Amino acid sequence: MKQNKNLIILLLVAVIGIVGVTIAYFSSRATFENVFETPEYGTTYIEKFTSPDNWLPGDVTEKTLEVRNSGNVDEAVRVKVEESWVSKKGTTLPLTQGDNVAALINFINNDDWTKVEVDGENYYYYYYNYKLAPEETTSKLLDKVTFNPLISATTSCSDTVVDGVTTRTCSSNGTGYDGATYILKLTVETVQYNKYSEAWNTDIVVKEEKPNPLTIQDMISQKTNPVTITNYADGNIHEMYTFEHEATAQTPALTDYRYIGNDPYNYVYFNCDDLDNQDNETCEVWRIIGIFDVEREIDDEENPGQKKMITETRMKLVRGISLAAAIKWSQRSNDWTTATLNIFLNSDYYNGISDEGLKLSTIGLVDEAKYYLGASNYTGVSTEQLYADERGNKACALCDNTKLNLQEKVALMYPSDEYMVYGKNVNQLCYMYPTSCSEDKAKNGWIYNSNTVSRTNRISTWFISSLVNTGANILYDRGGLNNDLPSDRQGIRPVVYLSADVKIINGDGSIEHPYKLARP
Repeated sequence: MKQNKNLIILLLVAVIGIVGVTIAYFSSRATFENVFETPEYGTTYIEKFTSPDNWLPGDVTEKTLEVRNSGNVDEAVRVKVEESWVSKKGTTLPLTQGDNVAALINFINNDDWTKVEVDGENYYYYYYNYKLAPEETTSKLLDKVTFNPLISATTSCSDTVVDGVTTRTCSSNGTGYDGATYILKLTVETVQYNKYSEAWNTDIVVKEEKPNPLTIQDMISQKTNPVTITNYADGNIHEMYTFEHEATAQTPALTDYRYIGNDPYNYVYFNCDDLDNQDNETCEVWRIIGIFDVEREIDDEENPGQKKMITETRMKLVRGISLAAAIKWSQRSNDWTTATLNIFLNSDYYNGISDEGLKLSTIGLVDEAKYYLGASNYTGVSTEQLYADERGNKACALCDNTKLNLQEKVALMYPSDEYMVYGKNVNQLCYMYPTSCSEDKAKNGWIYNSNTVSRTNRISTWFISSLVNTGANILYDRGGLNNDLPSDRQGIRPVVYLSADVKIINGDGSIEHPYKLARP
């Protein structure tokens, strides 16, 4: 019996051992390899500069800088600008000598870059105003640096006397700008666009997109208000308005888009020294009369030696104020085709020979256009009748009846250009009876308001149109349509039609921010 008990115990132990060996857990395992790929971040710096070793006052050195996004991440861009002068003796010089800045940096494209001063520091930043997407390049920040010609050498002088003759010898003392070194340090900084504000601790707004240039068709669709003004004081006068014209002897029925009222947003920089640097100091401010369908004759490429007429939609500009010099309309007759003023505008003025003439950068923006030379009866005519007469078949008394239009590059306003600005109920008296447009009523129109030889002195100016007798039309300095003998002298406001493919790249047309033009 004892043996049986031992056997039972052994069996139990064996069973327990077997159970312990076969116990398992429900489990599973999987491995996930999570790969985080970062985009390529890259910036390319495009600089053009050759260090001069004999930089004299008045010397201009080309210096350009552009930044290109060569990676795959949207970037914000800023440039830190630091300047320093070190004299020949190693001392630090101020950046100015008296009131004259020693090195004149020509920063350009100021609509694309914003300058930010840093309190208490001798450096400043230029922020690029737009996000720089992959493969995009900023506009140029600057284009040249000039050693100010008003900077003088710093010298020490000594006198020697020999046989009663005094000789004074002056030489550089090594403490001035002569013999010195100028260092312009530009540090380009970029950061991913969505973090620029906190990374740079700035409240500067870097915009998502740079505005697309406006074509002439864009101007028509975006800058034209189709609503007829019923009360001038309540009207939105900043935009262009549509004018429908019946057919005339020389033109079919046409639609024009004109700026009207006393101060529309039609200011534009023109006749600039450089299209890359447009501001009040380097450009004249002109005004946009409107947008018109314009004819011009060109060479027919399909038929060599022949001409063909084309019609283009183009923008018409008038100089903001009159040229300084008053000029005769003509020596004798009132025939515009031979007029003294016509010859001057399309020769000396157009070629930039005369004072205030067109600059080389501007000539490429202008194309020839057909101007109409129909004569008017002057008295008792409305603005619409003036328009019809200008495009009519009446010639002046001494004019050639076969020359009722002329293709040229520079001309003058029509009388209808001036008095259309009173249409759409801006001022009915001036619109319906131009010869009776008194000074107080004329001030409702922007052409009269700007008809000056300076910003304050009102002046009478010539129109292109003749009278049916022997006179020529003028915009009288008191507002009304008037006339004068061609041999008298009056003010001149040149007019041009821009090429059809010219675009507006910046500005809103206000006097604070005139439009800026560019070739396509």
